[in-house]
Amino acid sequence: MELEKRKIYMNRQKARIVTQVTIDEDRNVPDVKPDMERIILQKGEVEPEEVRCSEEKGTVRGKLKYDVLYAAEGGGVQSLSGNLPLNEPVRLEGVDDKDSLTLDWTVEDLDIEMIHSRKVRIRAVLTFTITADGLVQEGLVTAASANEPLETREENYQITRIAVQKRETYRVSEELEISGNKPNLGELIWREVELRGADCRPLDGALAVRGELAVFAMYQGDGEHMPVQWEEFSVPFSGQMDLPDSTEEMIPDIDVRLIHSDMEPKEDADGELRMLDTEAILEMQIRLYETENVTAICDIYSPAKEAVLTEKEAAFEKILVRNSSRAKLSERVKLPEGERILQICHGSSQVMVDRIGVTEEGLEIEGALHVTVLYASADDTAPLRSVDAALPFQHLMEARNIDASCTYRLKSMAENLNVLMLGADEAEVRAGIVLEAIVLTREDMTILGDAELVPYDEEKIRKMPGIVGYRVQPGDTLWKIAKKFYTTVEGIRETNEGIGEEVKPGERLILIKQTDEITA
Repeated sequence: MELEKRKIYMNRQKARIVTQVTIDEDRNVPDVKPDMERIILQKGEVEPEEVRCSEEKGTVRGKLKYDVLYAAEGGGVQSLSGNLPLNEPVRLEGVDDKDSLTLDWTVEDLDIEMIHSRKVRIRAVLTFTITADGLVQEGLVTAASANEPLETREENYQITRIAVQKRETYRVSEELEISGNKPNLGELIWREVELRGADCRPLDGALAVRGELAVFAMYQGDGEHMPVQWEEFSVPFSGQMDLPDSTEEMIPDIDVRLIHSDMEPKEDADGELRMLDTEAILEMQIRLYETENVTAICDIYSPAKEAVLTEKEAAFEKILVRNSSRAKLSERVKLPEGERILQICHGSSQVMVDRIGVTEEGLEIEGALHVTVLYASADDTAPLRSVDAALPFQHLMEARNIDASCTYRLKSMAENLNVLMLGADEAEVRAGIVLEAIVLTREDMTILGDAELVPYDEEKIRKMPGIVGYRVQPGDTLWKIAKKFYTTVEGIRETNEGIGEEVKPGERLILIKQTDEITA
């Protein structure tokens, strides 16, 4: 007997490792930079370079990029930037180099303090989450053939399979023009690029990408005694990238992260430095799922020979829910006593998810939006200052019928950050948090693995009568009856006129044995 099988590919999470890296380093202020008087603002970003696995051992390589905005002795504002290398070994039990590794990272804590005017101490706690997914293959028998007559019973399976899984990068480049009422660019002191509201949608043979970059630049105006200037930009972007195996009907699960950004002054058409050449690189972990109904053979027998079946246990994934929701936040931020706001310069944010609980209703998500506000102060000796705030949030993402056996992936991103002055010593922070989750449930089932035909026990067959009168029992089907009495469903229908698709308990049937001895 020959069996034709349909291969179904699925993702199966093999390992999930969370590891923390502690950094404690000192860095000197370069000789070309003035002495430090006071730190105004600080930020740290992880730029991953490689995640490698070999023989259950993994390595995370990259760097922590840090930036410090400080008030210089004698007046003025300057910045200090640098990179700290990362080379962290991790243990990945049961993982090999064929598995797909996904890296997620969070700067849990960053503290940059002055040791003295020419040296800073950088302390940080970084959390890395490495998920290893293995590609699992199951085969469903869709056709069977043999020299002998065969009877097959089919069943419909709803299968969710992984159709596309890959990692890609998308580049956003934009030339931004300084407002006409501001002076030309001198020295670029501080730059920030944040990704907000990224969205990806599969098309036929392509992937549609859109989103927004929030860009902030602080610079020294060109000319003597020019004050520090700053400018904010909202940069929407949209485009497509080739993805040959994609179709519009596929279900997306795409994680988008900003992994690198750069900004450089550039001359405009008149030869003046009034442009900012901005570039951002987005990394996309792409998973596209496809749900389809597969008709497969679940049982086989032959009236000519004995069918020996081998069954096996298999697990298939199904998408339980794919949900997107938003949490709105609003909170007042009080300045330290004695400080006064003249102007809000800029606000930046980072979503930190602290806990995810699985309940009967769905996913209970707790965390905070960490916001940093840069403002112009009324203190002439310290005109630029910053304040940090944490806006806690709790949100229930509906996912009914979820349980501990389900796997899920959660993505979070801030949007519509807005900082408003309420008074000389108070500001209001408003923002939204976009939460997206895909939940997959596992369905265990018994499927047909293999089958072969062997000769019947002739003695057993001879002892069975050729014609049998049979009363249908509860739970009987035409298939079960035909298989038990060595006949066929079609043969039962021909012998018993008026039989419907289903038989009822108590019905009487005439059954004629159809073995090779009878046909001979």
